[in-house]
Amino acid sequence: MNSRERFLAALKMETPDRVPVFYQQLGGAKHVLQASGLTIREGFHDPDVFARIMMKAHELFGYDNVMIGWGDLLTEAQALGSTWKFPEKDFYPRMDQYAVREPGDVDKLVPVDPAEDRFWSVPLKAGAILQERLGKEVAVIGSVISPFFVATELRGYENLMMDTFNDPDMVHRMVKVALESEMIYGERIAALGLEATFVDGSGASGQLVSPEFCAEYDAAYLRQLLEKYRALGIRALVHNDSELPYLEQQIEAGAAAVHFNNNLVDLPALIEKHRGRLCLAPGIDHQVVIFKKSAEEVEAKVREVIELFGKGPGLMAAPGSEIPFKSPLENILRVREACESYGRY
Repeated sequence: MNSRERFLAALKMETPDRVPVFYQQLGGAKHVLQASGLTIREGFHDPDVFARIMMKAHELFGYDNVMIGWGDLLTEAQALGSTWKFPEKDFYPRMDQYAVREPGDVDKLVPVDPAEDRFWSVPLKAGAILQERLGKEVAVIGSVISPFFVATELRGYENLMMDTFNDPDMVHRMVKVALESEMIYGERIAALGLEATFVDGSGASGQLVSPEFCAEYDAAYLRQLLEKYRALGIRALVHNDSELPYLEQQIEAGAAAVHFNNNLVDLPALIEKHRGRLCLAPGIDHQVVIFKKSAEEVEAKVREVIELFGKGPGLMAAPGSEIPFKSPLENILRVREACESYGRY
């Protein structure tokens, strides 16, 4: 099997030749940017640069997918009217001004076609390049954040929380506009031939909101989005690296796979309950193990997950979230190498 076949087999609950390895956004960016001679800022503005950065990541790390998305969490919100600014150093952009500063601003929000936005269109155009150059061998997947997550970047998290008490209808209207825009995104990536997308749902957390809040403002809209994606032939890998993640609500919403930090869940119980039902992507702790520990410790953690899961389809190895910028190259590679050593079917 090649990387594309391996990655999609896991999402479809078929048996690949080995456990595939999932690459999130611009992980291990120090190595990628240094090797490519390119910058994050260039990638935000130029589809060809974006594609070249992702191709370099695959060349360096050999994971089984590339992702047409960044870890900035603001791309959708800026398309809907929030403004961002680029810092002096080569980092992701930062929020400058929220689109909804006053309640009346909600009336100005309208769904957008990502292909027509200056910045959101860049990864879509890069996706076309990547599909042409890598798509037969490597899984090219989309990337969005959940509709509720987008709404927090339209209004600001604290303001949005207050709005749920003062004007809940206003919050629903913001989330709905984000939902409709991301449904159009699904149509655009389906037209490119993509069969999967990453959905960051890390706002669905018991640290932040109650189960009832999550069900009303987050999971209900996520369900609608995933239904749309399934109808388009797109499988969603839902990411939640928060503490106390509401994974069960996201699974019930229709996730084809869930991606999480192993340290923040009861992994044996999660595997026992969901093995065989959907694809699980347990994440090796990225902030400590991959970033600070030895390659041997990374390998041991990957092997532990594979042995705990046992033989059978539906397992994908991954870091717990986007690999920190300066993580040792050997540690990043060891995740894949461990799957090659211990994850053969």
